[in-house]
Amino acid sequence: MKVLELDEKDRLIIKILQENPKISQTEVAKLVGLSQPSVGGRIKKLKELGIIDHTYGVNLKNSRMYILKVDVKCKNPDEILDTLRDCPFFLNGFVVAGNRNLILMFVGEDLPTLEAIVDKHVRPNPDVYDVDVGIIVRTEKSTIIPLNVGFKRDKVAPCKSYCSECDYWGKICLGCPITGHYRGRVLR
Repeated sequence: MKVLELDEKDRLIIKILQENPKISQTEVAKLVGLSQPSVGGRIKKLKELGIIDHTYGVNLKNSRMYILKVDVKCKNPDEILDTLRDCPFFLNGFVVAGNRNLILMFVGEDLPTLEAIVDKHVRPNPDVYDVDVGIIVRTEKSTIIPLNVGFKRDKVAPCKSYCSECDYWGKICLGCPITGHYRGRVLR
């Protein structure tokens, strides 16, 4: 993998866009001291390289949603990530170096549903040796999280579970919005 090289103008453009994503390229050009076409070209290059992206989502600071951080020590992180990849509650996963080699992030409107996901799909996995769960109680800065609402309905959840056959559904879990068994308000 090639090491990314950003010059001073690229870094300034990124900083300006972070502070004001709605700013026009003409205004950025004035602040950076370049022409608008030059700024447009740099922004296009940064987008093509995957350095910057424009994502719509929910501001965690204002949403009253919960984020669950799950640290996992496991044999095969990719297998767990594959199981959870299309889950509407799965925010992201990180393979890391260290004792616990996988970090999973889930988002939802209630903690029992998120806990049920961990209890049903992470803890029972025979390749999982240890799990530590933490609830993010506060964000210092505004944090925009993508909310998975563009899913297609199906009888089977992405994790291959059937909500109607699950001991958690109806008791503590709101269910999966993909299967139509969801009883929550946010992901309808």
